[in-house]
Amino acid sequence: MDKSTHFFGTSVFGQLISLIDTKFIKSSAKTCNSDRYVKKFTTKDHLISMLFCSFAKCSSLREVSGAMLGLAGKTNHFQWQHIPHYRI
Repeated sequence: MDKSTHFFGTSVFGQLISLIDTKFIKSSAKTCNSDRYVKKFTTKDHLISMLFCSFAKCSSLREVSGAMLGLAGKTNHFQWQHIPHYRI
């Protein structure tokens, strides 16, 4: 009997992110004018990356971007557009 090792469901973090209302994020960003000069990394991407940082207990931007890039193929349900990159 073959057991599949592929991950088909969403992660716990993805389920938590799906509970956040995107209309609320967009209205808050519009009210605070936080996406005014943004080209790629929007308020929603920032919120998701900071939640990921706190849940993964990352202590630096390098850890956050490394963990997100390491999970890049499995994060379609995280609903982010751009992953933060750390450049030296």
